Amino acid sequence: MSAQVRMRVWHLSVAAVVVAVLLATSLAASFATSSVRRDMMAALRVRMDGELRLAERLVARDPSQAPDSLARAIAAFLGHRVTFITPTGQVVGDSYASAGGGPEPPAVEDLPELAGAVRGGVGRDVRYDTRVGAPTAYAAGLTRLRGRPLILRLGAPLDQVSAAVSRTRRAIWTAGLLSALLGIALALLMARMLTRPLDRLTARLRRMAGAHFGEDGGPRPPIVEMGRLAAALDALSGEIAARLTELTRERDEMQGVVEHMAEGVVALTEDARVLRTNRAALELLGIPQPEAYAPIGSLVRQPEIRELLERSVIEPVEAGELEVGERHLLASSRPLAQGGAVTTFLDITEIRRLERVRRDFVANASHELKTPLTSVRGFAETLLDDDPPEALRLQFLEAIRNNTLRMQRLVDDLLDLSRLESGGWVAHPEDLDPAAVARDAWQAFAEEGRRRGMRYEVVGEGRVHADRHALMQIFGNLLENALRHTPDGGAITVRIQARGDLVGIEVADTGEGIPSRALPRIFERFYRADPARDRSLGGTGLGLSIVRHLVRAGGGDVKAESELGRGTTIRFTLPAAG
Repeated sequence: MSAQVRMRVWHLSVAAVVVAVLLATSLAASFATSSVRRDMMAALRVRMDGELRLAERLVARDPSQAPDSLARAIAAFLGHRVTFITPTGQVVGDSYASAGGGPEPPAVEDLPELAGAVRGGVGRDVRYDTRVGAPTAYAAGLTRLRGRPLILRLGAPLDQVSAAVSRTRRAIWTAGLLSALLGIALALLMARMLTRPLDRLTARLRRMAGAHFGEDGGPRPPIVEMGRLAAALDALSGEIAARLTELTRERDEMQGVVEHMAEGVVALTEDARVLRTNRAALELLGIPQPEAYAPIGSLVRQPEIRELLERSVIEPVEAGELEVGERHLLASSRPLAQGGAVTTFLDITEIRRLERVRRDFVANASHELKTPLTSVRGFAETLLDDDPPEALRLQFLEAIRNNTLRMQRLVDDLLDLSRLESGGWVAHPEDLDPAAVARDAWQAFAEEGRRRGMRYEVVGEGRVHADRHALMQIFGNLLENALRHTPDGGAITVRIQARGDLVGIEVADTGEGIPSRALPRIFERFYRADPARDRSLGGTGLGLSIVRHLVRAGGGDVKAESELGRGTTIRFTLPAAG
C-alpha cells in the first residue's frame, strides 16, 4: 500500500473517530445537562415550597414587624430574596430594597408567580432578575400581616444550578476530549493493524502481478477476515502456479513438436502478419527468422507462395502442389478460429525425384532387356525356321550367347544394387592393401589391355579398412569403365594416398572424357552421357551407381572429374586401417 493511500486511511479513521466522539459527547452533554437541570430544578422547587411555608410561619409568629424588616429577617434566615407585595401589585417590603434603589412596580397579572398566589395556590416562575443579575426561580403564596393580605414571594438565584450544569458539561466534554484522544490513538493503532496486513497483501498481489506465484505468504494477519483473505490468496497463487506450470509444459511440448515437424508451418493473423513459424518453414521458404507480427509479404519473395499465404487469410485454399525452382512443395491451409490461417508446406522434392527415378528405371530396364531379348528371339527364330550354313549357325549362336551374358550381367547388377539399397548387403571389413586389390582386379582385363596396348599402373601406398569383395567390385567397375572409354594405346592409373583417418584412391584414364553437364548425374542408375555409344560398348549403366553405394556403405565418399578429350578421374575415399 502506498504512503498516500496509508495516510488517507489514517485520516479517514481519525476523522471518523473524532466525529463519532464529538457527536456522542454533544449528545451526552445535552442529555446530562438537561437531566441535571431538571433534577435540580425539581429539588429546588420542593425546597422552595418548604421554605415558603416556613416563611409564612415566621410572618405569623412576629406580625408586628414592618414588611421591610421582616423581609430582610426572613432573607437572612433563608438566604433568598424575600418580597411582600399587595394583591394590587404594590411592593411593601423587599430584602433587596435598600440595595436596589426602590421597590419595583410589578403588574400582578404579568407575573406568573403573583397571579398563581392571588388565585390561592403557590405561584412559580423562572426568569432573569435584573436586581439579582442572574436567572432566578420564584415561588409565591398568599399570607396575612396584621390582618392585611399580602403576597409573600421568595426568589432563589439559579447560580448553583447553572454552576452544577456547567460542571457537568465541562466534565462530559473533558471526558469526551479524553475519549477522542484515546479514540484517535486507538484509531491509529487499528489503522496500523489494518494497513500492515493490507501492505503485505498488496505486496503479495504485486508479486503475483509480476508472475511470482507459489511463494509463501508469511504469517497470517491477526484479523480473522484478513487471515482468510491471505489464505485465499495463497491458495489462488498456488493454483495459478500449478496451472502456469502445466500450461508452460504443454506450450513447450507443442512448440517442440511444431519446431521439429518435417512440414513447414506458417501461422498468420487475419491481416497476413506472421504469428508463428517453425524451422522447416524458414528453410523451405528461404526466409530469416521474422520479427513478431511482420507482414508476410515483406518476407516471402516467391510470388506463388506469397499469393497463397495472403489469400489463405481471406478465403479457404485447397491443398495443392507448388513448384518453386527445383523444389516441389505440397501446401495446405486451414483457417484459425480467432481469425487468420495456418499453412503447412511439405517438401516432396525427394518423392518426385524418386518417382522420376522409378519411371526412368522401369523405362531403362525395359529398354536394356528389350534389345538383347529381341536379338535372341530373332536369331532363335532364324535357327528354327531355316537351316543356315554351319558358319552362320555358329555366328547366330555366338550372338545369342553374348546377348544372354549381357542380360545376365544386367540382372546381376540389378540384384547387387537392390541388395545395397535395401540394406540386405552386410560388409565384412578388414585391413587391406588397396594397391594389391587393384592389381588383382586388373587381371580380369589384363589380356584385353595388352591386346589394345593399354598402360596400367598403381602408384602410392596406404592401407584401408574395407570389405575385400566390395573393394574388388569397386575397382572392377571403375577399370571396366575406364577400359571401355579409353582408346587403344591409352593409360589407366590408380593412385593411392593416405590422408590421416582416410585413404584417397583415384582411378584415372586418358579416354574421351565426360561432358560437364553430365558429371552431376553419372552416378545415377542407367544414366549415360552418350547413350548410343555406351550401349554399343555393352555397358549396363549401373556400374557407377553400384560404386557409389559400395563406397558410402564402407564409410567413404566418391566424386568424378572429367574434361572432354582429356580423360576422366574417379576419386573415392575409404577409412584408413587402424
